[in-house]
Amino acid sequence: MPFTAHDLRYHPEESYPQLYAYLHRNAQRYLGGYKYDAFEVDTVIGHVIEQLVRLGLFGGGDKTPKTALDSLTEAQFYAFLNRTVRNKAIDRLRKRRVQVSPAAEFGPFDEEGDEDPLSEAVTPIWGETSLATPEDITVHLASQRDLRNMLKHCIKVLGAAPHQLQAVVQELREFGCDDLLKSVLDELHVSLAAEAENNPHMSQHKDHAHKKLRHCLQQQSTNLTVVVALRLSEYKQQTSTAKEYSVDIQTLAQHDLSDHDVRVGLQELVAEGLLDWHGEDHVRLTAAQVKSLARFYREE
Repeated sequence: MPFTAHDLRYHPEESYPQLYAYLHRNAQRYLGGYKYDAFEVDTVIGHVIEQLVRLGLFGGGDKTPKTALDSLTEAQFYAFLNRTVRNKAIDRLRKRRVQVSPAAEFGPFDEEGDEDPLSEAVTPIWGETSLATPEDITVHLASQRDLRNMLKHCIKVLGAAPHQLQAVVQELREFGCDDLLKSVLDELHVSLAAEAENNPHMSQHKDHAHKKLRHCLQQQSTNLTVVVALRLSEYKQQTSTAKEYSVDIQTLAQHDLSDHDVRVGLQELVAEGLLDWHGEDHVRLTAAQVKSLARFYREE
């Protein structure tokens, strides 16, 4: 039974089985040799669903503003979902260091013109067409809105530490973000003191600011792996062994995460080389791993 963007917004429980089946089928299609790897398939599906939730579409009802996705035709909406699944599958295949030469490994494609999924893995020397489709535009606009909101939140966090805020502002200006920065500062009615370029402690202020910003970004993230990494670093308990920590699955599975969600996130952290975990009900951590987890961040 087909579903629409309207169904996902206003009838998420009824349309979820159809959405999941569609994403599962396409995830297997694009994962090729890993099509029967449940972790890889669930990772791709979870990424798409997280994106729909972040955009306010899945279960958003009238509580979230409508986006260009709501006005897409059925064909355009399915094209958006298909493209998102394909891109995430390519990302997973890259992480697996898959050999891209035998195109047949990725299975048959529709006769309606689907291309080899790895064709997007290489950027042509003349570049790509920017924002060529409605779905590209939607994701771009949502990303800009999310970036702006995240920047506002982080500036508020640093508001109580003016030297740290000044250090970050200088860094953002070096990156050429003057217009965005000025707009956000004006919106928040934040005025900066005169720049202390000769402040001998500016590098130290910057280090402290970066630590706060990393934590801020983790707290704002809806990425499952980032959420689990943050909870590991926050909920850990020191064991009887010096510089070793432990946390159980049930402690991590609080509020909006299930036991299954936590285990998927832990498996991804193992794949990143950040954990030594083999499915136990308790996760054991070294001091070095805790430090790495506190720094871990991945874009949605």
